[in-house]
Amino acid sequence: MAEKVKIYIDDMEIEAEKGKTVLQVALENGIDIPYFCYHPKLSIAGACRMCVVYWEDINRLVISCNLPVQEGMRIRTHRTSEQVRTQQKYLLQALMTRHPLDCPICDKAGECDLQNLGAIYGPQKQIVPISALEKEREEHNWESDFLEYYSNRCVVCYRCTRACDEIVGAHALYVEDRGFHSNIVPAVRPMDTSTCEMCGICVHVCPVGAIISKPFKYWTRSWLVEKGRTVCNLCPVGCEIQLEYGMGDWRSKRKVYRTKPTDELNICAKAFFGYDAINHERLLKTEVKGREETPGNVVNLLTTILTEHGGRTGVILSAYLPKEIIDEVIRISKSAGAYVTCVQTADFFKFAEELGEFDTVSPEELKKGDTFVLIGDDLTSVATVLSYPINGKKVYKIGKTVRDGKFNPEEITLEELKNLEGNLYVLVTPHALNGNLKETAQVLKELRNKGAKVIPVPKDGNTFYLYEVLKKDYSDLSAVIEKAQRGEIENLIIFGEEVLEFYDVNTFVELSEKLEHLVVASPFRDGLSQYAHIRIPMSLMGENEGTYKTFFGEVRGRKFLPWAFDDIAFWRYLGENFKDEGELKAARSENTPERKFKPHLYRNNWITQRSANLSRLYEKNKDIEVYYERAL
Repeated sequence: MAEKVKIYIDDMEIEAEKGKTVLQVALENGIDIPYFCYHPKLSIAGACRMCVVYWEDINRLVISCNLPVQEGMRIRTHRTSEQVRTQQKYLLQALMTRHPLDCPICDKAGECDLQNLGAIYGPQKQIVPISALEKEREEHNWESDFLEYYSNRCVVCYRCTRACDEIVGAHALYVEDRGFHSNIVPAVRPMDTSTCEMCGICVHVCPVGAIISKPFKYWTRSWLVEKGRTVCNLCPVGCEIQLEYGMGDWRSKRKVYRTKPTDELNICAKAFFGYDAINHERLLKTEVKGREETPGNVVNLLTTILTEHGGRTGVILSAYLPKEIIDEVIRISKSAGAYVTCVQTADFFKFAEELGEFDTVSPEELKKGDTFVLIGDDLTSVATVLSYPINGKKVYKIGKTVRDGKFNPEEITLEELKNLEGNLYVLVTPHALNGNLKETAQVLKELRNKGAKVIPVPKDGNTFYLYEVLKKDYSDLSAVIEKAQRGEIENLIIFGEEVLEFYDVNTFVELSEKLEHLVVASPFRDGLSQYAHIRIPMSLMGENEGTYKTFFGEVRGRKFLPWAFDDIAFWRYLGENFKDEGELKAARSENTPERKFKPHLYRNNWITQRSANLSRLYEKNKDIEVYYERAL
């Protein structure tokens, strides 16, 4: 149990945990102390001096963010000390003297710390006679289509550079010059093809409007959008994020305007800039042969298909479905005696079967590791937030290294891997192993028996749960497709579009003519769903309350986007017509389909392919082997 000390803040007695700072203790106890540079996830910088307090014991002003609590210390804040209030007013005056009065066109208006603190604590007029021209300081073009920097707005709090270095490890930003002339500049230009991972954390932590997101620029105001928290399912990490959206009323258009992390700062480009996929050509109504049909009639049609032809029906599940739909569809399929598969049977399932037991660890637990081995694809591209806790640790690599270059990994072979010792964490991406799948699994089994943690990292959101419920009686993906091509399967129900990572779309154009029914559940009107006889909407982030098994454990989404189709209710409604559980048909094949899709930081799956923002970043970076230059 942590040691406690007794301190006094504004004469209020507080029992504080030893090792914490006065600012942390004050905030935890509802005592408001203003600040700019402090952030709970970042190191202490002590740059802004705004969190100043009066320490009675030594009779002087000190900054509270860097002051550890001590037994019996007496602190006074702006609430009880005129000296503190005067100092804070002076600091705000110094900042505002040269800060442009461009709140009406600044995207940070309404959520700007300087704006808010100026109104609460600061001077209400400019005391020092500085002209608008004298406010200018050198502007730096970041040469980016996505991030924009305004030097005059910057309060030099170093949050952005600390986040880039300490959280992400990209080292894409540094501070040039000193004092008022300080500027935040990219280590490499153009920024869009630099070490920057476009996670957007620098935009989020900036307390003013110095760094903004260009795709959000001038679209709306913070007070005109609705806000909700949910879980990102674009990869298997399971980060909690915030979505900001319009209701379609006089305030704003009906769409998602931006995505932000919580104060945990767990986010990557897929979520931060990929939010526009939620606005892309949405399928929101059930349809039969191109015409809108009621969900009830579609349920009746599917009931007939599965009741009369269940044994000649194949179901391809998606790892972007929540647990609730997966469970219901598997139960229906068992009752109908259908074949059930998913694309992950081609690689992840085979690897997990060969490996036997495996570990799943949270990003917090990864911080405990001393040595990491990354096998297969770029971890930074596949499950970006898992790369953050590895920042600054000893890393070995077997396989492709592009974005993982930020770790400065040492290349090793499978044979050399056997000799590694210590507190070892092995993260492997099975989709990238190809012919080395069995050999790699055998080596890792030996390593696991020596005490190493072996962690398979799937590419897709809810893969862990798919494997958990299907590992005993699944069909191979290739076997189901082959049976459909031979006419042994007459009806095919496909969820999502992972299947297009293995098979060309023309395969399904041909199947749509051969099958009795091609049923596609998709969030989008384009892509695979346009060839379906029956189309059923599928929800995205913020559109369902489903559960996902992730590296953060079992996490649950939240439903708040007003246009959402309730697909969980739809499949449960269908399930009411199937009471008796039977057995799934299992079909295996000697053929393993070749994965045609190569994951990229900006194009990880069929959902992010719909993002115009990420598509532009992908086109800029797809042929570039990034040169990783650390900022000085």
